[in-house]
Amino acid sequence: MKRRSLATLVLALILVVMSGAFAFAAEDTGALVLKSSYPKDGQKNTSIENVGVKLNFNHSINGEATKKHNAKCVKIVNSETGKKVPIKVLTSDDTDGMMLVLADSTDKKLKLQSNTKYELVISSNFMDDEGNMLGHKETISFTTYNQTMNTVVNTVMMVLMFGGITVIMIKQQREQAEEKARAESSGKNKKETFNPYKEAKRTGKSVEEVIEEEKKRQAKADKKAAREAKKKEAAREKVEAEYDLSEILPYVYKVHKPQSVTAAGGKFRSGRGTRSIDDSGSKNGKSSKNRKNKR
Repeated sequence: MKRRSLATLVLALILVVMSGAFAFAAEDTGALVLKSSYPKDGQKNTSIENVGVKLNFNHSINGEATKKHNAKCVKIVNSETGKKVPIKVLTSDDTDGMMLVLADSTDKKLKLQSNTKYELVISSNFMDDEGNMLGHKETISFTTYNQTMNTVVNTVMMVLMFGGITVIMIKQQREQAEEKARAESSGKNKKETFNPYKEAKRTGKSVEEVIEEEKKRQAKADKKAAREAKKKEAAREKVEAEYDLSEILPYVYKVHKPQSVTAAGGKFRSGRGTRSIDDSGSKNGKSSKNRKNKR
């Protein structure tokens, strides 16, 4: 049993070593392989503003001669018409094996279409810095997004949004109009003669009920008005108590108590006819008597 277990262990080790050797040999074949791309083959709804494909290879493609050679080995074509798209080929100097194939937006001939299938075609002559060829043609297809549908969706959303805002504004205006009408009908903004028969017809109540409700409403309104007047009067008295109006308003003088004209030093006093307390009083008195006699 021990010999069998040992033989099994040795056989397993041999298989592991042999598989590693096979893998190392496969890696050492020197074949140039496209590892990944973005967008992926068959991807849809790609951007129409920045059309391009990012490629990642397993070998370095940074050499100057390699760049010039590979720039002629890639192209982007319209799958429906077969027309080439003007492109720019960029290779990273920092990352080995990475290349960007972009639509040349500076070219006046560039005309990209929405909801259209395009293909990036890589020639079999594409090579790495060591001269290893790709050996077969690679094709990566992608479809641009439907701009027309996108515009329609955006337009519908805008219409719905503005429509909703309009409905809300109309509703608010209607509510304000109704509130104003209720205020006017209740006498807050405009006093109208109360017609019990008209109100009874409008509400479906009896005339007696309408009159009783109006009395209650009027009594309530009178109490409220009395409270408001009392508050205003209290506020006015408070202001007068805090401030001396003779100091604030012009031609307003403060007196301690009412006094007669003579007590204040005046020369004339009220009464019928002409009156005086000085030397001219006799003349004024005679004239008054003459007027009496003429009458």
